[in-house]
Amino acid sequence: MGRKYSKKYEIYYYNVDSKLNCTMPVVLGILSDVGNKDSEDLGSGVNELLNKNMTWIFYNYDVKVKRYPKYGEKINVITQSIGFKKFYAVRNYEIIGEDGEKIVEGSATFLMLDIKKRRAMRIPKDQYAVYGEEGDMEGEFKLPRLSDFEEYDYEETFKVRYSDIDSNGHVNNTKYIEWSIESLPKNIVDNYMLEEIKVIFEKECRYGEEVKVLSKIIENEDGTLTIKHKVINSEGKELTKLEGKMKAINN
Repeated sequence: MGRKYSKKYEIYYYNVDSKLNCTMPVVLGILSDVGNKDSEDLGSGVNELLNKNMTWIFYNYDVKVKRYPKYGEKINVITQSIGFKKFYAVRNYEIIGEDGEKIVEGSATFLMLDIKKRRAMRIPKDQYAVYGEEGDMEGEFKLPRLSDFEEYDYEETFKVRYSDIDSNGHVNNTKYIEWSIESLPKNIVDNYMLEEIKVIFEKECRYGEEVKVLSKIIENEDGTLTIKHKVINSEGKELTKLEGKMKAINN
């Protein structure tokens, strides 16, 4: 297990929605950034890895939100590398609000990508040393799974824009969250808060591709909603699965 690294952020006007609350894609962007800053501080950031033709990519994440940071709020974001297991790396996150309360927590699993071959590679030994790991995590390592669905309530089509692409040459992970939210009816987005999101990335999506987001909404007995999404390409191949939990906003 690596050290804990923290960085302070301020929430700007361009980070918030119509209610002046931070959005889930922005939260995920902040978590991604603090992980990158940790790696850079250890001497193995994005540029160093790209020079070796490799990069970290998300396999999955699970993020829970107690409340979203607000416009103008100064937050403290904490991350820690939990360990490696052959091809996989696990990292945890926390966001502490200006009131000192933990308002967001999450975890993510990463793969090391061989950029030239566009496929996962075993994590090199020098990366173990960077994060202070002597070997693989002990015990069985199980990758998370999300249940599938056939019938869906909503379908939305998106074309991948140049601005959707990140330095890894594929769609940035936050765009899938934006697409999933855009696929929901406005009355749900306006009246419910997304308090948890689970995402599993299965295949890459590249510039110019056309994708469909299929969405299913399940009403739970406690009044919350479970939202299930899958992103498929023009050939019908599944690229990403998402599952969220939404609770009603008390206006």
